Amino acid sequence: MKIQLNLIRGRVSPFRLKSLRRILFAVLLLVFLLLIMGMGYIYIGGYYDIKDYQNRLALVLRQYDALNPEVFRIVKYREEWDSLHRKIFLTSELRGKQIWWTPRLQAFSELIPENIWISSISVQKSGPGMTLSLQGFAVPGDNRGFRSIENFAHQLKENPAFSKIMKEINLTTASRTEKEKLSAMSFRLSCRLAAEESL
Repeated sequence: MKIQLNLIRGRVSPFRLKSLRRILFAVLLLVFLLLIMGMGYIYIGGYYDIKDYQNRLALVLRQYDALNPEVFRIVKYREEWDSLHRKIFLTSELRGKQIWWTPRLQAFSELIPENIWISSISVQKSGPGMTLSLQGFAVPGDNRGFRSIENFAHQLKENPAFSKIMKEINLTTASRTEKEKLSAMSFRLSCRLAAEESL
């Protein structure tokens, strides 16, 4: 074993300085390497995060592109559904306000006395409501025929099939005439019907 002692004063200081320089260089190199590694880690982590976000964005865009036509189809179906719903609502509302003439005509035929004949029935719109006109004749052409017409008008007004829609009934004309050599009384009844909105 060999021990070497350096007793010269001037040579101790540069040796320590040299080893301090080496330690400082090693520490700086280590710090630099750690800094490079940290920056690399941050860069690589950020790169993968960016890639992940880009992939997610691409997936969302693909889903959006796939859903976009579907959304337009749903909106179109919704508009068609709303349109059909409005039409059904209007149709049912109109049907609810509609005057159904079949039961009324049947009741009308049951109310006509044997000595009265109807030659014409017409319905005309007049203002907000409608007017039902009845023309015909009654036999005999005297007071009995006239009373038959009045009774028929009264029964028509009181009948449940007509009472809801008939506001008033007027005998507009009544005159004596001859029908096939028989004395008859021709007449015209004007019946003002309620407006459909009030039914």
